[in-house]
Amino acid sequence: MATTLHFNLNEVDAQHQAAIAASLTRRLEVAKAAQNFHLVALLEQEQQQLGLAKKHHGSDLVTQIKQVWNSWMDAIAHHSMLSIDQIMSDSGTVLWRAYDPRTGKTLYAESESEVVQWIEDNDLGQ
Repeated sequence: MATTLHFNLNEVDAQHQAAIAASLTRRLEVAKAAQNFHLVALLEQEQQQLGLAKKHHGSDLVTQIKQVWNSWMDAIAHHSMLSIDQIMSDSGTVLWRAYDPRTGKTLYAESESEVVQWIEDNDLGQ
């Protein structure tokens, strides 16, 4: 059985932003509890600089709708794109898999250069 490695950079970025937001929120709570107003001001400034400060519920809803819309659009665009994955067989052999959903063509190759040649020979990925 082969294992496929996929990286969704948008998802990784969203998770990173969520972790930053959670950290800032927690630090802000601690600073407020300690009545450290200077630190509170600095943390609120950091939230604003990162675009994490919440304005009002209406804009949060708009932001969420935009995020869902962008996710859908990314999924639609990704669905028709040439994909290249590096996979590993159970025996530990590294293979390359290229798939063009527009033509239905798939290639399994032992080297990256074979994949590049296949793409060029078949005018794929344009």
